[in-house]
Amino acid sequence: MKPTENLSSRNTEAVADSLAAMIKKELTTHSWFDAYLNPSDPNMITAGDRMKLADWCYDIVDHCNFSRETVASAMDMVDRFLSMPSNSVDAARVSDEALVDPSKFQLLTIAALYTSIKINEKVAISSDLFAEICSHVYTVEEIEDMERTLLIGLSWRCHAPTAHQVGMLIFSLLLPYVDIPEVTWGFLIDEMKYLTELAVRDCYFSTQRASTVALAAIFNVISDTSTKERIELLGAYLN
Repeated sequence: MKPTENLSSRNTEAVADSLAAMIKKELTTHSWFDAYLNPSDPNMITAGDRMKLADWCYDIVDHCNFSRETVASAMDMVDRFLSMPSNSVDAARVSDEALVDPSKFQLLTIAALYTSIKINEKVAISSDLFAEICSHVYTVEEIEDMERTLLIGLSWRCHAPTAHQVGMLIFSLLLPYVDIPEVTWGFLIDEMKYLTELAVRDCYFSTQRASTVALAAIFNVISDTSTKERIELLGAYLN
């Protein structure tokens, strides 16, 4: 398959409408938020704790041959749950506990990944099997109870746009206006995917809009192309 076949085949207007809808959703339903971790608090979980769990999630989806976008969705749910004002007593209690208890934070992340798999993947995993994949660190009941609390805390808003999704739509908009080799498109798409996956691991980027992360990744990738290709890409990009 040619790299450009991974980009949207719809007309430019339809792609632009999809991108506009994503950004509108990002600005309203899934607005960005401030950092919820405080490095100066010795009792609070750390950015390193979050990164280890994000890496663990990547290991799980790789093992199951799932999309790594599923991890982006899961970590987004974790970040929003811990940074938003809680809308229930249970959600507030769990949020407070997860910020100081690594075990509770791990359970929250596991429940978010379980939810994300059910939402984003074509193959569903039973809670029994998922608990087994997680080496039975938590019981089925604990995972399901945490999933329920997570969803209620998020008001069931589980479909936030990811940086990779936004990036692919931007590339789809550029495609008709840029004449570069397929191998270059392959490089651009792969590197943008890699950078957005790295961003999922870093707590700093959880405070940024997905579209901001996507734009930064694309600019970084374009800077690594040849001068001619860079000029052509930036010309289409800025116009």
